[in-house]
Amino acid sequence: MKLGAKINLVLILVTLVVLTAAFGIIVSIEANATRNQVLNNARVSTEIFHKEIERMFKQVYDQQVRLQDTVDELGKIKGVVYINVAGMDGVVTASTKNLMGTKLPERNISFIEEVKTKRQKVKALKDKGTFYELEQWIPIYKIYSDDNSEIINVIEVEVATDSKSSSDIAQAESLLLAISASVEQTARSIIVTREEDLEAIRLITESVANFGLEKEDGKGRIFHDFIVSDANLNIIANTDKDDREFDDDTAEHNKYRNDVLSGKIEVADYKSVVHGEHEVMINVRPIKFMVEGRDKIIGLQEVHILTSSYTDKITALKLRMFGLGIVFTAVFVMVLSAILEREVVGPIRRYSVIAKKIADGDLTQVVEHTTNDEIGQFGAVFNSMVVNLRELDKLKSDFISVAAHQLRTPLSGVKWVLKLLLDGDLGAVTEDQKGMLKRGFETNEKMIQLVNDLLNVSRIENGKFGYNFVKNDFIKLLNTLIENTVLPSKERNIEVRLENRIGEIPEFLFDPEKLLIALQNIVDNAMKYTLPGGKVTIIVQRQGDYIEVKISDTGVGIPQADLAKLFSKFFRASNVIHLQTDGSGLGLFIVKSIIMRHGGQIWVDSVEGKGTTFTVVIPVVANLLPKEDEEGRTVELTEGDSNAKTS
Repeated sequence: MKLGAKINLVLILVTLVVLTAAFGIIVSIEANATRNQVLNNARVSTEIFHKEIERMFKQVYDQQVRLQDTVDELGKIKGVVYINVAGMDGVVTASTKNLMGTKLPERNISFIEEVKTKRQKVKALKDKGTFYELEQWIPIYKIYSDDNSEIINVIEVEVATDSKSSSDIAQAESLLLAISASVEQTARSIIVTREEDLEAIRLITESVANFGLEKEDGKGRIFHDFIVSDANLNIIANTDKDDREFDDDTAEHNKYRNDVLSGKIEVADYKSVVHGEHEVMINVRPIKFMVEGRDKIIGLQEVHILTSSYTDKITALKLRMFGLGIVFTAVFVMVLSAILEREVVGPIRRYSVIAKKIADGDLTQVVEHTTNDEIGQFGAVFNSMVVNLRELDKLKSDFISVAAHQLRTPLSGVKWVLKLLLDGDLGAVTEDQKGMLKRGFETNEKMIQLVNDLLNVSRIENGKFGYNFVKNDFIKLLNTLIENTVLPSKERNIEVRLENRIGEIPEFLFDPEKLLIALQNIVDNAMKYTLPGGKVTIIVQRQGDYIEVKISDTGVGIPQADLAKLFSKFFRASNVIHLQTDGSGLGLFIVKSIIMRHGGQIWVDSVEGKGTTFTVVIPVVANLLPKEDEEGRTVELTEGDSNAKTS
């Protein structure tokens, strides 16, 4: 994996970790804030509703007290056994027997049903032996003197006669009429007002049902249920319209309600699942007010707050934060990657390219536009190192040049002495002596070739190789090349073949001596590393403004790992050292320098064990020749010049 990819991966991972932690904290804070806001809104609204409901309950209670006071006063009249005021459901509203809130026996309820059916008074007479008890159930109509209006309550009165005489019975009936008249007026106004208050409570609960709605689909609703009940857990109002909802509740729910009603706990707050699907926060609080200096609990307000009212918002918040996180991460990583690419990765990549060129022997490379940061300081140190390498290389070249010059003269002297001895000019020698002298002569020749290679490298590096570009016949150069290979190819039993695929080649500018050195070196190497019986093929063809020369062999080939360093100084392929122990490793460096100086290119393709192909391309058009030599000196060339001068 490249450095840039690694840095980007680390950036993404670090950014994701940091953003996950940061967004986690933000979401946690916002989630708590959202939850608290929703619950606070619910608390404030229920508090407002609660106060209004308590006020109405207080009115109802006060009216019940007034009704009860009236009933109590009438109950003190001689002959009155009891007085009950009950609703159409049989629940007692006022009673001389302290039955408020309880339900009448079935017998009494049956008489109420009869009143409801006949829409008139119903009487009953009980014989008590020496006297009678007269019972009467009197309907109270919602509208006074309108017997067709709704019956809202029934007055149940029982009076005892002093005897069974007709006068006592008549007196008792008169008392019944008086009592019913007194109770009816008070009860009607009180009960109508009470019904209005209870209806107002029902309207409040219905308005609560839609509290917090944000959309028509009902999403965002805060309350699931809002229930108001009396002290006997009779539901007065319910947003769910179910007056029997408490009947199916668990013992846990009823315990909380009874604990609040009894005053054991002030408020019950707990979480539960209602109707098998909705998770709610349940709040149960008493409906109470002060009576004679003490709190009197007369009912309950139970609120079911949907947890989805805030969890849905929290989920939406998480999704928004997730989307923002993705966008932020992408933008942040791209921006930071661009900065790092410009400030870190890009310079390092450029340094790597330059370092590779330096490793390949190009010491002219330098790092440009260094900055004041660590990367820039590295570039400055890098340039300083290159300068030192250049100086060392110059010292080495100077040393090699001096050493080669110093060696060349004595080696030439040795060569001529050995030549004289071999030719017998200094006297006859035996065959054994001649063999020894021949080996010495050949070894001396190799030394002279090595010295020449060293001198050539030194001249190339110092720009003093002495190129002489003239218009010449390239076919003539190729023929010379083939002639030079005849003898060594026969000695090695190697076939050398030339394929001229372009026929006549017009004369063009090149240095015949230097170009022959280059091509001869390639062909010699091809024969040197091809086993006996092998082939070396030289193919010449035209490629536009260039001549292409392919030199192929069936030799040992070159390992792929060595191809990149093949044209470096002093380099020899790892698989040929055991075949040819002699060699300076300078030949291909010189070859490439010559080809490049001619404005051409050279490259190699090889398969180890199958052979190698060197491809050389040389321009035939004068204006394609380079205008500067290795040291930057201008080369003046014109199409009509027979010679070119370097300055």
